[in-house]
Amino acid sequence: MLKKLAAIGLTVGALVIAAPVAANAADDYTTPPGVNVDDPIVDICEVSTIVFGPGWFAPSETVSVSVSGYNAGAASVSGNTASADGSLVLSFRPPSDAQGNYAVTFTRTQTEGGNGPQSYTAQVTVSTSSSSGCHHDPVIAAASGTELPLTGATELALTGGDVSPWVLGGGAAALVAGSALVAVGAARRKRA
Repeated sequence: MLKKLAAIGLTVGALVIAAPVAANAADDYTTPPGVNVDDPIVDICEVSTIVFGPGWFAPSETVSVSVSGYNAGAASVSGNTASADGSLVLSFRPPSDAQGNYAVTFTRTQTEGGNGPQSYTAQVTVSTSSSSGCHHDPVIAAASGTELPLTGATELALTGGDVSPWVLGGGAAALVAGSALVAVGAARRKRA
């Protein structure tokens, strides 16, 4: 009976500690795609640049780009052909009467390995402050701190090694209790 309790205690302790270790064994699923939106918040008539890293698209691929948002048909995009290494730099300029959010969707036209078309959507927000407009001086740099806050709505899941201290403490306690039961069992066997 004591051996069974000891085995169960050690097994539970090992499983409690092994689960977080296994979950964090490979972190390649948490790495973000090689895409960067240089200016996710722009004023009216300013340009946002969306950059895809090498290998995202096929070399010299013409990428289908669509824009959705208020008066999206008047928005302009340029640079929808991938370079020789598969990278892409696209400039997005919202319309002069822009308001709110714009979704710029990129869809691969060439498929590799039969995977079918792949797409990516970048979000650009147009600020409608009272001082913005197409008549402002384009030489003046945009204010710093225009990054989007981490709201959890559109970002990848934060999957770091955060494990509750209660789970770790419980696993450690189960491991200690199991070890104590094994020691007690060994001592009883020596006396008998």
